[in-house]
Amino acid sequence: MALGEKEMNAGYRPSGLLTLLVLGGALFLFANNSSAQGIGELNAEISAAEGEIGAAESNPKTASAVIERLDRAEALFAKIANDPKSDKGGLVGSYGRLESMLNRMYTGYRNKKEACIEQASAGSECDYTEAEQLSLRALYPLSWLRYQAAASLFSADAGQARRLLNQAIDGFTESTLVIFDPNLVRENLLGRANCERELGKYDKAEYDKALKDFQAILKDGPGTQQYKAAQTGVATTLAAMGRMEDAAKMTGRMVQQGGAAANQGGMLMMRLQNLLKAASATRDTAKRQGYYNEALDAMKLQEGNKQNWPVVIAAVIQNVPNPAQEFAFRTDPFTKWVVAESLLAKKDKMGAAQAFLAAARTGKYPQGYKNAAGIYLDAKRWDMVEQIVGEMGRVGGADSQWAAYTKFSIPLAQWKQSGSKNTQLEDRWAQAAQGYLKSYPAGKDAGEVRFYFADRLQRQGKYVEAAKEFDQVGGSPLYSFLGTFRAAQNNYMALSAAGDSKQGAKLDTAQLRKETVDGLRQALKLAPAAQAASQGNQNVVRETKGNAIYMLAGMLEKDDKSDPKELMTLLQGYETNYPGMKEKFNDVAEWRIKAEDKLGQYAEVERDIKQILERAKGTTQASDFIKVLGLDLWRSGQMKLARGDQKGFQADAKLTALAYSYFADQVAQGIVPAKNLTGTLSILGQANQAEGNVAEAEKIFNMVVKADPGSPDASAGLARIAQGKKDYRNAVELWTTVESVSNESDDLWYEAKYNVAMIYLAQGRTMDGCVKFRGTRAEHPSLGSPEMLAKWNAAQRKYCLDGKGTN
Repeated sequence: MALGEKEMNAGYRPSGLLTLLVLGGALFLFANNSSAQGIGELNAEISAAEGEIGAAESNPKTASAVIERLDRAEALFAKIANDPKSDKGGLVGSYGRLESMLNRMYTGYRNKKEACIEQASAGSECDYTEAEQLSLRALYPLSWLRYQAAASLFSADAGQARRLLNQAIDGFTESTLVIFDPNLVRENLLGRANCERELGKYDKAEYDKALKDFQAILKDGPGTQQYKAAQTGVATTLAAMGRMEDAAKMTGRMVQQGGAAANQGGMLMMRLQNLLKAASATRDTAKRQGYYNEALDAMKLQEGNKQNWPVVIAAVIQNVPNPAQEFAFRTDPFTKWVVAESLLAKKDKMGAAQAFLAAARTGKYPQGYKNAAGIYLDAKRWDMVEQIVGEMGRVGGADSQWAAYTKFSIPLAQWKQSGSKNTQLEDRWAQAAQGYLKSYPAGKDAGEVRFYFADRLQRQGKYVEAAKEFDQVGGSPLYSFLGTFRAAQNNYMALSAAGDSKQGAKLDTAQLRKETVDGLRQALKLAPAAQAASQGNQNVVRETKGNAIYMLAGMLEKDDKSDPKELMTLLQGYETNYPGMKEKFNDVAEWRIKAEDKLGQYAEVERDIKQILERAKGTTQASDFIKVLGLDLWRSGQMKLARGDQKGFQADAKLTALAYSYFADQVAQGIVPAKNLTGTLSILGQANQAEGNVAEAEKIFNMVVKADPGSPDASAGLARIAQGKKDYRNAVELWTTVESVSNESDDLWYEAKYNVAMIYLAQGRTMDGCVKFRGTRAEHPSLGSPEMLAKWNAAQRKYCLDGKGTN
C-alpha cells in the first residue's frame, strides 16, 4: 500500500505488534491516512487506561490489556498529530500522559525481567519471558510515540525533538537486539531509520545511518511487508539530503514495480515532488525539461481522476514557482490546462484566465472558455467577457447556452448599475434576451431571461404582450409563481387601460377579465411551492402573494356574480399576514365588511365596525374611510329594500347608524363642525329613522338644519318625521322647503311634490292633491325615476281616477 503525503513527512507507524508477540501471527501494516479524530476521544482512551495503571504494574493480565489500550491510543495520537488542521498545542498534555503510562509499563516490566534474570543467576528458578514480552510491547508504541511527538509537536524545539528522537532510536535498537523474528526486526529497523532521517535535520550524518537501515530492509527483498515502506524511506531521505535526481530515480523504480497502485495518493505526490524538485535543482536545460516531461506525463495519467487530480495541482503549486514560465517549452493542450489550474490555485486569477483561454482555443478544453469568462466576470472585465462569450457562440459546444445567457446578463448588470436609465444598455440586454429565447426557449435560465424581457414590455405599457411573455416564464417554482402573477397583473392593467378608445377597441374585455381572475387564482396556488423553494426570496413571495390576493379580491368585489364566501376566504387574516400592505388595509376591511353584509353576517359586520371606530376614536384620520363604509352599507340597505328585504334593510340601517355615529361624536366633541358633515349626518338621521330611532333621527336632522338651513336631505328627514306624526302643517312646510332647495333632477324634488300631494289627500283635500299630481306629471312625464313613476301611477289611479277626485 502506498503511503500518503503525511506519512512521507511524518513517518510510518505499523500496527499489530501485539498479535506477533502473543500469537506469532502475520503483521498487519497500515497507512495513516484517516481523517483527524477528536482530542477528546484520545483523552477518553487515555483516561480509561489510567484508572488501571496501578493494578497493571503488578498484574501481567491487567498489564496486557492496558498496554493494548495504550497501543490503540498511540495510533490515534499519530492520526491526530499528522492532521495539519489539528490543535497541536492541545495534544501536548495528551502526549505527556500517554508517554508517562507507556514508560511506566516499559520500565516496570523491564525491571521485573532484570530482577528475574538476577534471581535465576543466583540459582533460583524464574521465567522472565512474560515480563520481557510486556516490556517490549510497551516499548514499541512508546518509541513511535516519541518519534511522532518529535516530528509534529516539538519540531520547532530542536533540543526537545533531538532528545525524543534519540530515545526512540534507543527503543527501536533495544528491540532489534532481543527479538529474532525477521518481521519484528524489520519493523524496528524501519522505526529507527525514520528517526535517523528526522535527526538528519540537525546532524546530516544521520541521513547516512537512515539510508543504511532502509537498505538493510530492502536486502530482504520485495516479498517482505516492509519493502515498500523502506523504498519510500530511501526516496524521502534522498530528497531531504538534496539528492533530488537520485530521489526521482528511486520513485521511478517504485512506480515501475508498483504498477497502477503506485500512482495513487501519497506515492503520486512523492513522485511528482521529487521530479519537480529535481528539475528545479539542475542547471542543465535538457535535464530540467526531461524531469518536467516525466512529471507532466505522470500528471496526464491522472486526468479525470477526481481523487488524484488535486494531488497533481498541489504538487505543481508547491514545487513550481512559475508554471507558465517553467512549462512554456511544452505547447500541448494538457500542459496549458495544468498551467491554468495551477495559476488559479496560486490565486493568480488574471494569469489563470489567460491560460484557460489558451487551453480552450486548442479545442481540447472548451470548458476553459467558461472558466476564463467567470474570472473576468468577477473582476468586472466586461470587455473580456463579451469577447469570450462571442467566441463561444461561434465555436458552439456544451457551454454555448451559458455564453448566450452571459451575453444577456452583462449589459443587464451594467444597466442596473446605471440606475436602470441607460437606454443603450437596455436595448443591448433586450436584444440578447430575444437571442437567448430564440435559441433556448426552454433553457436553464429561460425563466429569468423571459422575466426581464416581459418586465421591459410592461414598463413600455405593452401590457397584453407582456402578459403573454410572463405567462411563459417557468424553470423554477419561484419564477413560475412570479411569472403567473405578473401575467395576471398585466392583464389587469390592460383592463384598466381599456377605456382608451384606441386600445379598448382591440380588446375582448370579458375574456381578459376572465384570464386575469384565473391567472391570479393560479398564482395563489403556486405560492406555497415558491415559498418553500425561495430561500432568500421569502419576502418577495410574501409581498407578491399579498398583491395577488388584493387584486383578486378587488375584482371579485366588483363582480356581482362572485361568491362572497371566496372573498372572505381570501381576506382571512390579511392584515396579520401582510403587514407590508398597510396602505391597502382600508380597502380590505371594506371588502370584507361588504362580503359579510352580503352573507347576512351582521354580527361580524358590527364587530368589525366597532373595531374600526375604536382605533379611530378622537381623530379624523379615518373619516374618509368611514364615510365610504357607511355609504356602502346604506346603499346595500336601499337595494335590499327595493327587493322587499325589510329585515336586511333595517340591519344595514342599524350598521350605517353605528358607523356614522363616529361623525356625530366628532361634532359633539367640537372636532369637526356640523356644517362640514351635513350630507353624512343626513344619512345618519335617515338610518336612525329607518331602524326606528325617531328621536335620535330628529335630533340629527335638526343639527344639520341648524348648520345648513338649505339642506334638502335634513328637511326631508324632518318632513317624514312630521308626516309620520300627522303634523301635516309642518310636514307640508318642510316638504315645500325641500322642493324649493332641490334640483328638479333630484329624486327628493319629486318625493317632496309626491308627499305634499299625499298630505293633501290625507287632509281630505282631494282636489288639491290630484291637481298636484296632474300638474307635476304634465310638466315632468318621467317623474324622475321608474320607482317614483310607479308610486305616482298607483297613487293617482287610486285617489284620482277611481271617482274620488278629478282627473
